Amino acid sequence: MPKISVIMPVYKTEATVAAAIESVLSQTFADFELLCVDDGSPDKAGETLAAYAAKDSRVRVFTQENRGLSGARNTGLEQAVGEYVTFLDSDDALPRHALATFLSAAEQTGAAVVVSERPVDVETEEAKREAIAVETVSQKVRVSTTPLKSVLAGRRMRSSAWNKFYLRSTIGDRRFIEGIYFEDWPFVTELLGDLEKVAIVSVPCYVYSKIGESIVRSSFNQKKVTSYLTGIEHVTSYFEGHPQRKWAMRRVRMAQEMLEKRMRKAGMLAKKGLWRWL
Repeated sequence: MPKISVIMPVYKTEATVAAAIESVLSQTFADFELLCVDDGSPDKAGETLAAYAAKDSRVRVFTQENRGLSGARNTGLEQAVGEYVTFLDSDDALPRHALATFLSAAEQTGAAVVVSERPVDVETEEAKREAIAVETVSQKVRVSTTPLKSVLAGRRMRSSAWNKFYLRSTIGDRRFIEGIYFEDWPFVTELLGDLEKVAIVSVPCYVYSKIGESIVRSSFNQKKVTSYLTGIEHVTSYFEGHPQRKWAMRRVRMAQEMLEKRMRKAGMLAKKGLWRWL
């Protein structure tokens, strides 16, 4: 069985999915499987997936009716067989050293989750290619015994599902909330809240593309409001009586503030004070 499972949802990314796949196939650590979940993509992305699967047995393709990013990631988790799991969005990429760096930190520290301090944000295709090509790096690894405080209290390490490396057995039956946007932060917050330590690497292990449209950068709407509220309610309930509630609620307040800011910017909220009753 492969050491690492890379889970990549695919939806309307015909133009970028090949580069994402190539960034995985060119990793300096080669004992992995790449699980590509075609989430009912209406473009030709599925043809690209089939072509790569025919050429490389490490590429496994799963096709399903559209269930959203959460549903695609959940399918990947159900199909993964690697000892470790990491997530990749199909408009982003991994630097060549990413898997090797993550695995080294996990084995060195015994941590069930490894977090990279920051991704590389790119705004052009040229910058993306340059970031992918990085093969070796000098890194520092530290261990935090307060995962939520270290990863979520500040903004240097995002609470996204990607840019992290997970021992699959630690995820267990945990899944992403389906039917909402911004599903990453409840998943990550709840998982980290149950850990005693996390390893943090000082080098970027993810290439985040700001090219084109995305859910985060698209216009604000009612579904996004509902998604924020669902995540807030889910995390608040999960950490009721939990020893890490203090730090989880700090992340909840960040979500509340972001929601209020975006609602006001979109003309959906006229004044401050939306969350005083919580």
